[in-house]
Amino acid sequence: MTSWSIHDSVEAAKLGKPAVTVCSQTFTALGRSQARALGIAGLPIATVPHPFGSRTRDEIREIAGTCV
Repeated sequence: MTSWSIHDSVEAAKLGKPAVTVCSQTFTALGRSQARALGIAGLPIATVPHPFGSRTRDEIREIAGTCV
C-alpha cells in the first residue's frame, strides 16, 4: 500500500464507484487513518500478511483466496 492507493480508492468511492485497497498488516492502521482524513472512514481495506512483496505467485494466490 502507498498513500496514493488509499487516495485513489477514496476518490473512486466519492464518485460512487466500488473501491478497496490492499494493505499489508503493517500499514492497515495508517491506511484507515488516511481514509478517515480524506472523508471515507469506512473505505474497505483488504488486509494481507506482511511482508507482501517478497511472496511467490502461489503464495499470493492463496492469500487472495482468503480475501475474497
